[in-house]
Amino acid sequence: MNILTSDWNSSKEQLKFVRTQVFIIEQGIDPIDEWDDEDQHAVHFVSFGTTAVPTGTCRLTEKGQIGRLAVLPAYRHQGYGERLLRKAVQVAREMGIQTVFLNAQVEVQSFYEKQSFRSDGKVFLEAGKLHVRMERSI
Repeated sequence: MNILTSDWNSSKEQLKFVRTQVFIIEQGIDPIDEWDDEDQHAVHFVSFGTTAVPTGTCRLTEKGQIGRLAVLPAYRHQGYGERLLRKAVQVAREMGIQTVFLNAQVEVQSFYEKQSFRSDGKVFLEAGKLHVRMERSI
């Protein structure tokens, strides 16, 4: 498994491929909610298995927000999500960020808890899905 650290312009096709499959097609999120200006400024991560086909994505904003973590269904429960998240935390630390945060979909909150993220417990609606804000000191 390899993880590429990149930017939007260099990896746009791979990022769009994974996020469209997971968020727009699988989860039914409106494309208007998926694509935003943060993509242009964020650090992006793309995971690959043994081929050139991307398996997952994640992004890190300058403010320390981790988001758009997505792994294609065929590659879930194989460590791709954990590796993407760890890489984002590592890069945030290298950038001098002391606390990272994210908005986790409620049904995957336990995934982030296993990676030392803690929630304030307040549930809110984002892109038509229930989320909870989580953060982690690094």
